Amino acid sequence: MSISAHERTLVDFLAMLRGKSSVFCYKDDFQALQLVTIITKKIENEDKIPVVRICWNENELNSKDFSDNTSSFYIFKNFTTALIKIEKMLSRGKHLILVSDISNLEREQNSRPYIRFLSILLRKSEEYDSTMIAVVSEKCSNPLVKAELMPHFKNGFLLTESKTIKSRDGFPDVRYSIENGKLYLETQLQDDMNKIKEIFSLTPEEKKELDRIVGESLEEYRTSL
Repeated sequence: MSISAHERTLVDFLAMLRGKSSVFCYKDDFQALQLVTIITKKIENEDKIPVVRICWNENELNSKDFSDNTSSFYIFKNFTTALIKIEKMLSRGKHLILVSDISNLEREQNSRPYIRFLSILLRKSEEYDSTMIAVVSEKCSNPLVKAELMPHFKNGFLLTESKTIKSRDGFPDVRYSIENGKLYLETQLQDDMNKIKEIFSLTPEEKKELDRIVGESLEEYRTSL
């Protein structure tokens, strides 16, 4: 039986995500969290793999959007313990890792340990051939996120006002819509690659802020010796 263009686009898009790490960057909501949740559930159901959720807010643990095959971790200064538990799970087989909005890390006074946690999790995900999906706001002002995390995701996507998914790595633009909880995708012609390149790179001001943060961290390290 033949499949529709929408179904073919969805198949191709999900195939690009499997076994890799992907970050979805949004300007405003544009159904970003709903989009990522649907994608996660689609891969979980099709591949029959367990899900690991990384939460920055304890209230997120009560979400009803995920199946009983989901293990949720509230990350609050328990970095080493969480990583040990997650790595044990990954070592038993492929998993789908869903990371809560990285932009929320801005609320932490010192986000560096969280960034380090995610950096290690990225590496472990690739090591065990698992799929990792994360979201972050385009307005996220933490230069550590842009410098030490976003470049290391295998796939980078920008969600635009026209509800188009633009790929950092040349995959055709995809227009999306969500109706009654179902995701529809349609391939679009690419028009402006410069925009997404700007999103995934540091501005001069962000580079200065990053240098300041690194300098302060080094000074803290020296004074602790």
